[in-house]
Amino acid sequence: MHRNCIKIFENKHKTTILHVDKENAYIILPYIFNDGNILNEFRIIKTILAENDRNREKYCKVNAVNTGKVFEMRFTKNNRNDRIYCIEKSKSQKRNIILIELFKGKKSNDIPKKIITKLKKTISKYDYDV
Repeated sequence: MHRNCIKIFENKHKTTILHVDKENAYIILPYIFNDGNILNEFRIIKTILAENDRNREKYCKVNAVNTGKVFEMRFTKNNRNDRIYCIEKSKSQKRNIILIELFKGKKSNDIPKKIITKLKKTISKYDYDV
């Protein structure tokens, strides 16, 4: 399913680019920018991604069967356990990361079945021109 996205960040070498799903931007962007603690965590994640580092506590591939190239940004400070689910697309030495959906208040280590279903049937099938 084709969807549109908006570019929100590009590292200085233009090799890592963050986008947000246009239909969900009205939920994701205020979540990130209206809370100082979340904004600080987002800056940490953005730096990790821009430097092409790995940190499974902040950003990793979803560990569920048949979810494709779905990743999650993890926001866990101040007793939060929120996720922003993303898709990665690589194109000619560029890593495009599209922030697609926010899920607040994860209550366990496992991903809830309704989220796994959504990841498999919708989010993993989204396609973006980046």
